[in-house]
Order: sequence, then C-alpha cells, then structure tokens
Amino acid sequence: MMKASIRKTSAVVLLMLCVAVFAGCGVKGAPRPDHSRDLFGFSELSGVLEGDGVVIIDGKLTGAFQNADYLILQMQPVDGELCAGCPFLPQDQFRIDTRDIWEDGDGSTFSVIYSPLFRADMYRWRMVGYNVYAGVAPVVSDVQTVGSESAYVEQGMPVPVPPVE
Repeated sequence: MMKASIRKTSAVVLLMLCVAVFAGCGVKGAPRPDHSRDLFGFSELSGVLEGDGVVIIDGKLTGAFQNADYLILQMQPVDGELCAGCPFLPQDQFRIDTRDIWEDGDGSTFSVIYSPLFRADMYRWRMVGYNVYAGVAPVVSDVQTVGSESAYVEQGMPVPVPPVE
C-alpha cells in the first residue's frame, strides 16, 4: 500500500514539474532590452544641387536625437535614365560627426554641405544615422533625388519647388 501512494505522489510531482518546465512564461529566448526611448529618426530631409556641383542637405532628427553619434551621407550619381525600381548603389559615402552639423539651439536641425567625388547633374542619396548605443540598429532614410533643373527636365520629372520660409 505504501509503495502505491509513493508512486502516485511521485507521478503527480513529476507531472507538475513537466507542466512547469514546458509551459514557461510564454516568452521564447533571452530577454531583450527596450530601446524605444533611445531611438531617433529623420524628418524634413531635402537636398539642393548648387551650380558649382555642391550638394546641400538639410533635415531634422526626431525622437532621441541627442543619441545620434554620427551620420553617413550616401550618394549615387545618376548615369543615364533614372528608373523607379532600380536598386540604390551608393558610390560615395561621407561620414558626418553630429557635433559639427547642428543649426539650432536644441540640436535637432542639421545642414550638410558636400562636394561629391563623382560629378553629375543628378544624384540619388540617403542618410544613415548611427546611435551612441551599439545595440541599436542604424536608422536609414528613404532614398531621395537631387539634381539640376535641366537634369529633372531631361528625366521628364517635375522640377522641385523649394519651400517658402
């Protein structure tokens, strides 16, 4: 009789142990830190190609902009026809230290003046922002186009009108 109750108790304990081990808390894998309050993003990005070939990029960082360590301006000269589905293949990269680009007192508006290595009438470009925290993924802007007025006309694109301030 005693052996039967020990077996029954052992079976119940083993069953409870299995349920506890396999049920878990519902989260699979190691815990991940919440970086949401450390993230920043780009907004109001615009570019102008000056007559001497210099590109001026203006924009704003949103969110935790104080966590921006450095930015990379990536540029691709447009040779021939500009196609909507073509991949972005930057041929020129320029690293920008965020301590050198702020335009306003709060440090969220920036301006970059850059003379591209490869001269063209039109460029595709994007900004990539790196966070001071190594565990946070880089922020990548949308690919944009900047060019001379004649390059826009040649491509059959509407000429952008600069914003009125």
